[in-house]
Amino acid sequence: MRRVLGSAAAAALVVVGIASCTSGPPEATPSAAAATTGNPAPGLHTVRLTVADGAHAGRAAGRSLRVPDGWRAEVWADSPGARMAAWLPDGSMLLTTGSEGELLRLEPRGGDRAPTVHRLATGLDDPQGVAVTEQDGRTVVVLGEATRIETWRYDGGALGDHRVLVDGLPTGGHGGKFVAVRDGVVAYDIGSASNSDGADRRDHPDRAVIRQVRLDGTGDTLLATGVRNGEGLAHAPDGTLFAAVNQADQQPYPFHDGSGHYGQRVQAYVNEHPDDQVTRITAGAELGWPFCQPDSRGKPDLLDLGYVDEPANNPDGKALDCATVTPTMVGLPAHSAPVGFVFTRGSALPAAYADGALVTTHGSWNRKPPRPPSVSYSAWDDTAHTLGRPRTIVEGFQDDDGSRWGRSVDAVPGPDGSLYVTDDTAGLVYRLTPGA
Repeated sequence: MRRVLGSAAAAALVVVGIASCTSGPPEATPSAAAATTGNPAPGLHTVRLTVADGAHAGRAAGRSLRVPDGWRAEVWADSPGARMAAWLPDGSMLLTTGSEGELLRLEPRGGDRAPTVHRLATGLDDPQGVAVTEQDGRTVVVLGEATRIETWRYDGGALGDHRVLVDGLPTGGHGGKFVAVRDGVVAYDIGSASNSDGADRRDHPDRAVIRQVRLDGTGDTLLATGVRNGEGLAHAPDGTLFAAVNQADQQPYPFHDGSGHYGQRVQAYVNEHPDDQVTRITAGAELGWPFCQPDSRGKPDLLDLGYVDEPANNPDGKALDCATVTPTMVGLPAHSAPVGFVFTRGSALPAAYADGALVTTHGSWNRKPPRPPSVSYSAWDDTAHTLGRPRTIVEGFQDDDGSRWGRSVDAVPGPDGSLYVTDDTAGLVYRLTPGA
């Protein structure tokens, strides 16, 4: 049963540390990041995870992460299904839990202590995206559930004045709803129902799109199409919307190059293509899926990528002219699976990470060998209004044999200058603290 808990009820449910419930083809284009098993990123060092007082390490017990030199890493909180995070003005963290169906408030207790955990709402339907904004001088929480986009007013540690902005959204496939809010407008994604089926483009309600709606529930409009799974949504310093997009798996070889591989599924190609995407979203943007694949030939830095016709859905280019598709500003190594995406300007992170974007990847689900989960940083260019080549700043969730003890989901700068990373496999939130 769905319940939103008032301040008194929430106080009665306060816990410290919620125990986790875990148990001969052509050469591939080089990746922009060295994100393959056994190939650690440069400039990082390995640190053993400590555990905050009151937290339970679970699967992370005795484990280490690789972080920038001088940083420390700590299991800060345990919460089954920890997914997306956002900070409230009172210094508490909002945390969604996906299939656990809860929206939590993590209240820091200071020092090396785990936060106090308050359940703000329970019985939710796959809560994923969460954002915080201000309207009429009051704090508003925006949440994406499986079939709806909704808001609450937040005051005194509790939620109230619930409003559903959009309801009846489609589920299944890439069904999680992610959100970003700016100037009274909420952007939200509706992922595709399939891996790579052109029929999704004809579905009603729309699939593989980004839409936007005002905080008063009016003006629900289509913003971008051909967005297979745009989970990462955030506004850049110039106010424009960006998306981090999960591209398709097991795609056929798209080049008529005399290799004889056209239209076939060639593992060496599949492992490194198509690149996942980070790019600007403007009104009317078309990202091409499933008719056009990002084309990284001759672009080892994976920046400013064009597209190539996808053999199964667009062999003759008639379904969609790929030359008209919005270029991919930043490509990510194929099957990285970006989820969390946040710009860092105005944060308390060290200067080296305080004016760009953090992209948190979940890691591949069927690549061989698996692409590991990670957090990367991409600097913002104020002149060109673009993001640069990303570099990995957090890794270590995957062992050399490809097995994983954790999977990063989201990374958000905290008001204390630390970086907080969620993990839905280990059911944890890590606090990564820069050195003095």
